[in-house]
Amino acid sequence: NMVDDTPTPTSAPAPTPEAMTTSLVERLHFFFSNANLRQDKWMRTEMKENGCITLDQLLKFQTIKSISTDKELLVKAAEELKEEITVDAEKEELRRVVPFDWETMGDGSHLSLCCKNVPLTEEEKSEGEKAFYGAKHEYAVTRDELKALFEPFGKVGIVKLRFGRKEGKAYPLGMAIIEFENEEGMAKASAELLPKEGEAKEIEIKGNKLTFETVKPMKCFQKGAKRARDDKKDDKDKQEKEEEEEIKFEPVKVEMVKGCVIALTGLSDETCDRESIREAVSDILKVTKDIKTSGLYVDYTRGATSGNLRLTESKPEEMKELVAKLNDGTILIANSKVGSAKMLEGEEEVAYWKGFEEFLNNRKRADLEEKRQKKKQKRFSHKGRGGGRRRQ
Repeated sequence: NMVDDTPTPTSAPAPTPEAMTTSLVERLHFFFSNANLRQDKWMRTEMKENGCITLDQLLKFQTIKSISTDKELLVKAAEELKEEITVDAEKEELRRVVPFDWETMGDGSHLSLCCKNVPLTEEEKSEGEKAFYGAKHEYAVTRDELKALFEPFGKVGIVKLRFGRKEGKAYPLGMAIIEFENEEGMAKASAELLPKEGEAKEIEIKGNKLTFETVKPMKCFQKGAKRARDDKKDDKDKQEKEEEEEIKFEPVKVEMVKGCVIALTGLSDETCDRESIREAVSDILKVTKDIKTSGLYVDYTRGATSGNLRLTESKPEEMKELVAKLNDGTILIANSKVGSAKMLEGEEEVAYWKGFEEFLNNRKRADLEEKRQKKKQKRFSHKGRGGGRRRQ
């Protein structure tokens, strides 16, 4: 008899708690960094409104939950960043030691180099694609590869690959912004790559010789503009006060409608979305599949494993039938059986409506804050901070 000596494939060993902690430290360092906060509007707004980011919020970040969903491990990682983050383990909240502020943190241009001639792919494209984008329209390098290239000069905060847009579609410009975490790294890179005297150091990646230039600050962060703002500080404070009075927050009040909510658990975090949930449940609930007219709201965030169905009016018989069929697997969502389905009652129902009201108010606060920021930005530049230059 022949013997099959093919080695049995083995799965990669599970990462140790120490390795996971190290990875979480790196992720937290990045998310709370100036480099990330300059472009992460959600985190800026959340910390401005509430002063913190909760552990539950962080565990929804894909690159964090892919490492671990253990809160204790996340707290342990945060405690290793004592100079950057403060930890309230009891309230499960993380805060920056130094709050982010545009005036003091700037737009990052003073820490950034513009890197040109970044290699693009040589893949074959259709004639139509070539006519639209050109022969090359994908980056041939990753952000991590570029980051590793510049780490010898100093710690890199963020790498941003630049894209243009044509008829609503993005295409690469062959350019990247390298932002260092501190002035030492930027100074060392500038001295070698943009020397005032002598030859510049050459850096090549995948056959392309890179070229460099400094990044111009936004108009509102240029020296003359800053001096003008300093001279008019009293007027600015007065204007901000008037804006605060003009844009007042009126909290949303939600009236609870009993017997209208079904809670779902065990949803697929890979294939489930609002559309697949609506498709699966609409017929049993006897509602249309049109979002505007159905009276059915699907409270679900893609990538989550739980969600809720909320009707504008109670349909007890249809809801009971749906719950039964979801639980016995007669009805599948995104081709998968749910973990559980139940109609919310009592304290659970009250907690849902309270959470829903809180969600609406947080969203309204974020919208109002965005309006305030836009007004402030207009004082700095007619283009505002939302313009294309800021992401450089």
